[in-house]
Amino acid sequence: MIDFVRDIYDGVKSFMVGMKVTGGYLGKNMVMENFGGKVDDDIAPNTVTWDGSAQTRGEVKVADRFRGHLHNDIERCIVCRNCSKACPIDCFFIDGEKTVSNKWRPSRFDIDILKCMYCGLCVFACPTGCLTMTKEWWGSTRAGTPDTTGGRSNLHGLIREFGVGFYTDDEKIKTEKMRIRLAEEKRIKAAEAAAKKAAAAKAAAAAKPAAAPAAAKPAVAPKPAAETKSAEGAADAKPAGDAPPPAS
Repeated sequence: MIDFVRDIYDGVKSFMVGMKVTGGYLGKNMVMENFGGKVDDDIAPNTVTWDGSAQTRGEVKVADRFRGHLHNDIERCIVCRNCSKACPIDCFFIDGEKTVSNKWRPSRFDIDILKCMYCGLCVFACPTGCLTMTKEWWGSTRAGTPDTTGGRSNLHGLIREFGVGFYTDDEKIKTEKMRIRLAEEKRIKAAEAAAKKAAAAKAAAAAKPAAAPAAAKPAVAPKPAAETKSAEGAADAKPAGDAPPPAS
């Protein structure tokens, strides 16, 4: 029971600490705006009534580590889809096609800014660094207007399209034929290089002088049987010089 009450107390305490920080910024901002004061950029955030003009957004100052709308340097994208895997809310729509060099090209790379929560996990997951978070905080436009990349119109311009576009049917056939031809040429070159290497190794082995054979050890001739028996008899007949004298 005591632990249960302590957990409730810790939860309420941490909540009040957080609300104290949030309420402080909120109060300063509301007082400054309502009573004509000047908002300090280092103390309180800016509240902007944006009229859609470039002048208004140019006057707004954001922090150095501000995480704004996502941008993709599409020329460096390798279609690994790590950003899509890291995204907790699935705001990426990616499709790729093979090029002549057998590499992936980002035919479609759309980001739904309406769903993005600006967590930045996709930026850390990108291996090439092509995906970044800009300082752009604006983005709402009227329906039917093109997006920032000059592509087709979409819902309020908040579906960012960075893809290079899909191949046409003729381009697909041409690209596939070229890719197969280049792969076959690469295979033939690799086979020729391996054959040349094997031939060079064979020629080097043939030109190497043969090692001299090891000299044979001379065979020991066996002794005649008569000499062996006479030697054994002499050993038996030889008196033992070290034997002790007989006892008296």
